[in-house]
Amino acid sequence: MTFRYPGIPLETHLSDRLALRILVETFRPDLIDQLVDKAERRERRRRLLPAQLMMYFVLAMWLFGASSYEEVLAKLTGGLPEMFHGIGGVGDVASAAAIARARVRLGVEPLKALCGHVADAAGHGTQPDGERVFVYESVAMEVPGTPANRAGYGAPRDNDDPPPPRQQHEKHHSLDVWLSSLTDCRQRVSAVSAITPRREEGAERLLAEWPHDLLDGRTLVVGDQEPIPAALWTALAEAGADQIWRVGGPGPVPYPLPVRRALPDGSYLSELAPGTRSGGGHHGPEAAVRVVPYGGPPTPGGPEPRTALLVTSVLDSAVPAEEIRARYERAAARSGDGVAHFTGQITGPRALLRSKSPELVQQEIYALICAYHAVGYLVSPPPPLGRISAGPAGPAGPAGPADPAARWIEWTAVRPR
Repeated sequence: MTFRYPGIPLETHLSDRLALRILVETFRPDLIDQLVDKAERRERRRRLLPAQLMMYFVLAMWLFGASSYEEVLAKLTGGLPEMFHGIGGVGDVASAAAIARARVRLGVEPLKALCGHVADAAGHGTQPDGERVFVYESVAMEVPGTPANRAGYGAPRDNDDPPPPRQQHEKHHSLDVWLSSLTDCRQRVSAVSAITPRREEGAERLLAEWPHDLLDGRTLVVGDQEPIPAALWTALAEAGADQIWRVGGPGPVPYPLPVRRALPDGSYLSELAPGTRSGGGHHGPEAAVRVVPYGGPPTPGGPEPRTALLVTSVLDSAVPAEEIRARYERAAARSGDGVAHFTGQITGPRALLRSKSPELVQQEIYALICAYHAVGYLVSPPPPLGRISAGPAGPAGPAGPADPAARWIEWTAVRPR
């Protein structure tokens, strides 16, 4: 049976049921139970909203973002009746407050562990050209300005500063929280992520979270970030990964990249001063980099061409600038399949979270990362695998399965479990 509420239809639409089935096929109930048990979040007595149900509920919140708590629960139990048989009868009503309490009981650890499981299952998969590509992303999300969220994510102030004036309707004011991620867009996996109150803190928090064997000499990291995070650049370089970051445009580059040695292909060797890499405050040696001009040709009657540069760790002058530009464009084209793009597609230009405490904010964001892996292929389907290289039919031959269902079957045969 399903939860039944006045004014909420009993029938779950086919599209909703399909999306829910994808969640269950990607994250099987036995895996969910294992993670709940490992986090010691299993209910100790029979409850109306058990932990397994709440795991799927938090994931489903991203599928039904415009729905209330009660509507999400009704769709979930109605769309998967065989899983939740006997939970929620005609006389049982789980209010929004009861659902919120059940989210608190579940906590953040099972969802964080689920993200880790996805990243581990993806392993060290490579692109067809033999390297694994990560995109560094920073995604802003708006959270309710509750006292708990303000204590956890509000801007710190000096002890001598007076407290900010109390807002008459504080609950209507919001805060920004940032998700930073190294994303493997091809596999729809956030390999490592961090949740911080400020964008500039994300890169350093990633360093505290990432696995030591994540990166090697066959890894490329691309980014579109100003300023380039100092600690992350250094760690990537020490791990042997290649980096290509896009900076500037339109207008001048926001920090100096002096010419130390010009190269015949139009690029030049330079360095990033520690202060410019970190946005100030970081002390250490300058990092040797190569700067490659990057920008489109001017459009007649249009604006001035963008003044953009690619800052890369590939210093070998035997690698031409044109190859670096092409390598960046191939990798950056995948960024349209990242967490940021997925979030925008399902929420619009601004991601609005529901959670009123820092722990539930993290729970909700980790659920987003998991939902991105589970249904991102349907929201933004990848090109058929045959397009990557010419098959037996040659460049003009078939590009792979054109039918979306065939592409889904093709992907599910190789995706990590």
